[in-house]
Amino acid sequence: MKKTIVMSLFLLFGLSAFAQNNCKIADELPIKLMSAEIKRGFKTFKKQNPPLYYLSYQYYTSDFSRISVAEEAASSDRRGLQRTQLTVLPRVGSPALDNTRRLTAMSSVDDRLTREEMPAISGDGKAFSTALWRATDAAVKKAQEDLDGVKAEKLTAPKRFDDSPDFAYPPVEHFCRTTEFATFDYDKIKAMLVKASALTKGKKFILDSDFSFEREVGYRYFVDSRGTQLKTPQQEVRLSYIVSGKTENGQEVSRYEGYDVLRPEELPSEEKLLADVRKSIDELEQLVNAPEGEPLEAPTLLKGRAMAVFVHEVLGHRMEGHRQKMEDFGRTFTDKIGQQVVSPILTIVDDATLAYFNGEPMRGFYEYDEEGVKARPVTLVEKGVLKNFLMSSSPIKNFPASNGHGRGDSYNRPVARMAVTRVIAEETVPYEELEQKFLQEIKRQNKPYGFMIEDLSGGFTMTETYLPQSFKLEPTLMYRVYPDGRKEVVRGLDMVGTPQVSFNKVLGAANDYKVFNGSCGAESGWVPVSGIAPSVLLESMEMEKKSKSTEKPPLLPPPYSLNKGVSK
Repeated sequence: MKKTIVMSLFLLFGLSAFAQNNCKIADELPIKLMSAEIKRGFKTFKKQNPPLYYLSYQYYTSDFSRISVAEEAASSDRRGLQRTQLTVLPRVGSPALDNTRRLTAMSSVDDRLTREEMPAISGDGKAFSTALWRATDAAVKKAQEDLDGVKAEKLTAPKRFDDSPDFAYPPVEHFCRTTEFATFDYDKIKAMLVKASALTKGKKFILDSDFSFEREVGYRYFVDSRGTQLKTPQQEVRLSYIVSGKTENGQEVSRYEGYDVLRPEELPSEEKLLADVRKSIDELEQLVNAPEGEPLEAPTLLKGRAMAVFVHEVLGHRMEGHRQKMEDFGRTFTDKIGQQVVSPILTIVDDATLAYFNGEPMRGFYEYDEEGVKARPVTLVEKGVLKNFLMSSSPIKNFPASNGHGRGDSYNRPVARMAVTRVIAEETVPYEELEQKFLQEIKRQNKPYGFMIEDLSGGFTMTETYLPQSFKLEPTLMYRVYPDGRKEVVRGLDMVGTPQVSFNKVLGAANDYKVFNGSCGAESGWVPVSGIAPSVLLESMEMEKKSKSTEKPPLLPPPYSLNKGVSK
């Protein structure tokens, strides 16, 4: 077996273009206006009862474009849509007890932020400052009402498992970076999408498809009442497609591919895109005609991208710090710092500073989180032993400060979330050797076959105490693999299990690291995330039947599937 040496070489490509303070933050007009208003308002609000003790603003500017193509025609073509929005996060009471505390599963506390579409900054900025003042006034009043609800709930709530404060002041930071965003030839991309969509023609098993390109670039400005001032670029660019169909017994199946890029040269060539689409169409046809799988516990080989999703869903959410002190949280790993929680083969690091991996952009990369805390790598698990939790500015026992993972969208209050989650195998073998070990394990267990999972679309993991501490994930492409090596596409099964059992059944890992880029939804909204993992062999994994529609496929084929486009 080969020892994996974890080197900083992974980080070198691309990072020199980031993390450079190349402008003067005090000269940025949004920063000037927000800093002046936060200073003016804080003097008054901190004297009220209950008092405001902390306040932050985030102001987003962006340029948004989206092209969507289906059946060789553009169904949507929006370019250069300008967006400006503000979120206000007030904290009233004190760090020990404030308006954000959740005491019960049915808490009246609202995680939604006060969010405003802002007027453009022009002239002396008075229109912007007036809108800022109104939003602040509304946000503070709402926070004061929430604190009243928290205090009322506290009268009847039992003593908390972890009575840590609700907030730890983040360090004061000053950072300013501007960048020249890459431009893309939208007409060329649209033409390429039209060619790709034409491949669905004549394929009656394709009931729906979408080929799209989306680009959003801009800046995030952050100020708080302690003096932090930040300006950071934000950019998300993705070309993607999905083709979907339905089996005779109502099972919906699909194939998806996405390409996250920052520069035009990182986009797939037309030749590659068309080849990938043809491959996806072939896989979809196999899924439509594939046999429905039967429930079975058997050896399972998770390919790299599927393994990245598996770790994110099953382990990652249980590593989010704020959950450890929630009364309705299962606390699977809360008291296991320093103990082995997964196979010693695995080390898991969440590193938001990783901009690229093997030349591929990381969607989960950022420089400062939504609480103004600088991003940093956090080793969660080292050789199977739990070392840390992902922390926002909500402290927990033995973890009194943020480690730069306070994340949220522009609608919801930030909480601890994943960013770029790396699964590092301490010992690896070539993939071909791992697959041979997989076949040997099927024979050793005398199973009729094992499962090979190419892709997972996620699913859900249950972490609340009133539910079983289990997970259910949806494979979108999986195979039954027989002891002689023969492979057969199978559908209609979900992966199920419990985290502590599943993560201690790792038998080996390959050296074929793959990337998953996607979005993760939780109480703080949808945030971009990335995962990096090798293919991993699990001693066993249980598969169960998945739900399906009660409707058969349409009786008539879609019009665009006919070669001439007109039914006769």
